[in-house]
Amino acid sequence: METIKELFKIGHGPSSSHTMGPQRAASIFKNKNKHAHRFVVTLYGSLAATGKGHFTDKILLETFYPKPCELIWKPVSFLTLHPNGLDFEAFDIIC
Repeated sequence: METIKELFKIGHGPSSSHTMGPQRAASIFKNKNKHAHRFVVTLYGSLAATGKGHFTDKILLETFYPKPCELIWKPVSFLTLHPNGLDFEAFDIIC
């Protein structure tokens, strides 16, 4: 069973859903790709449409720091499983 602190959290920015979910997903991806030299994150749907105002970009860049991270915004494209989706890519060489 999850604790209340795990269920109810306050995140960065005006919309916790636009920071906490992406931050958690980015942390997991970064830990699975520790030797990557850089990352690319593509944001879809309303996450891309409102992400800058809700600090999604800030939290993703902070999470991948000190590695470079490029953000690609696709507000009119939607993934099939969820309207607020992300794709992560890790690269081994510096381009």
